[in-house]
Amino acid sequence: MNKVVLSALAAAMISGVASADALTLYSDPKTGQVYTTPGEGRVEMGDFIDAKTVDMQMRDQESNFAQYQDKQKKYVNVKSKAKTLEFSGTHYFGLTSISPERTGSTSVDNSRGFELRRNYVQVKAYFNDKDYFRVTMDTTKELTSGTSYANMYAKYAYLWLDEVLPYTGVEIGIAHRPWIDYEEHNAWHYRSINKVALEQKTNATDNGPDLINSADLGFNLKTKTDMFSSEIGLFNGEGYHADKAAANQENSTDLSLEWRLTAHVLGSGTKVGKNDRTKDTYANISTYGMISKNHKDNNVVEDDAAEYDRSFYGIHAVYNQPEFLIAGQYYTAKDKAQNSALGSGKEYKGWSVNAEIRPIQDWTVLARYDVSDIDAVAAGTGVKTKSQDMKQTIYGVAYKYNKNVSFIASGKHITDATEITDPATIDKAKEKDVYMLTTEVKW
Repeated sequence: MNKVVLSALAAAMISGVASADALTLYSDPKTGQVYTTPGEGRVEMGDFIDAKTVDMQMRDQESNFAQYQDKQKKYVNVKSKAKTLEFSGTHYFGLTSISPERTGSTSVDNSRGFELRRNYVQVKAYFNDKDYFRVTMDTTKELTSGTSYANMYAKYAYLWLDEVLPYTGVEIGIAHRPWIDYEEHNAWHYRSINKVALEQKTNATDNGPDLINSADLGFNLKTKTDMFSSEIGLFNGEGYHADKAAANQENSTDLSLEWRLTAHVLGSGTKVGKNDRTKDTYANISTYGMISKNHKDNNVVEDDAAEYDRSFYGIHAVYNQPEFLIAGQYYTAKDKAQNSALGSGKEYKGWSVNAEIRPIQDWTVLARYDVSDIDAVAAGTGVKTKSQDMKQTIYGVAYKYNKNVSFIASGKHITDATEITDPATIDKAKEKDVYMLTTEVKW
């Protein structure tokens, strides 16, 4: 590094000397006499600089170089055993306003405030051109978080090994689960305002089946070819922010098998997850699913009695061209309770469609409609009662300010029949409207 700097300095010094005030001399070949002005028979000898001027300029250049070296000492050296360190971040900031809910004569006060919906800071340590270790920290502070402080998780922490099998790499650690990341990068691009249908929870702002989240401890085999791609993984099953084991006891020795199989009708399966939807045209048809034994949610008492077997299956299709996108899916799911006192479990079914229209450059109009039905199944009799009947409409407009920043104005209307088991009162379901102003930042 010092040699390069020194070479650059030498070049600058020569250039500086050449630009100094110079005296042009001429000589008469016959007499050998030297002149400072041109004349008849006189030949130009060249430009000459006096030694004092050169010495002064050299001293100035040396002084400037010394100052440069002093400044360089203020920078911090980063050392790593990795070949390359790649840093990046994704951040969702927003202002959210929730209208009162209405259940007959009962109402709930408005809620309004700023949110840090996601704050991903990520580093990849590359060992070569393709293999790396990734760590992503996730910080959130939402209106419905239930705490007065921001929650922080290790969202991803996995080793990626490329081509461990033909066309196939593997993630090992807190890895991507097969479905959600695919949908967020190919069909529903607005995680900043709403989760995908399968992941959406039931709380003050979201209503949904909450069947799975995006990451978990385990491994995920990812295959990519032009016409076909897949992900097949084995995981703990409870997700990256849940606990598989209860205090002083092991809840489960079983794992969760999860998969996604995608046909790329127009090709480009090698680019899955990296498509530019404003430039590329693609059509994908996918099937996905999960079989999880002795599943355990994180929001119930930590004991064996709260375990259940969970399975779900779904089909999804998406078509995109630079002017618009349209996608839709249908899924079914079942929870079979381990403790008969909890009943036989729950049955889920639902569907979701979403679309984007891009009328002019950098502007997108978006919409989505979800339906989710959940029935509780009684023990012994198998009688089904309504546990949740949710319908949701999302709409909005997005503006891409530059390659790093986007702004979104959105709203959603939710009708939720949670806990209403009497058909005579089903028309008094909860309704609410949620409005959001969102800033997305990616670097």
